[in-house]
Amino acid sequence: MKRLKIAALAAVCLAMSASLAWAEETRTVDWYAAPENSKALEDKLNECRNNPGELENTPNCKNAKAANRRIFKSGKFEKVKEPTYGF
Repeated sequence: MKRLKIAALAAVCLAMSASLAWAEETRTVDWYAAPENSKALEDKLNECRNNPGELENTPNCKNAKAANRRIFKSGKFEKVKEPTYGF
């Protein structure tokens, strides 16, 4: 009986450590909003949009969305150039 408990505990610890090894580092809103991380922000937003059922409530998706709102409200985004239509 004691061996069974130890084996079960070892299996649980192994499963937890494996899931932690695959866990993504949580980035802050400030990190995503920094200009040097704009590619990471774009990638994370695309990833979250592509799989909202699974990723929508993860910390990184929430932080990326908040950073995107902050950037948009501040007006510090690249504005689209109006087409010239060859004139």
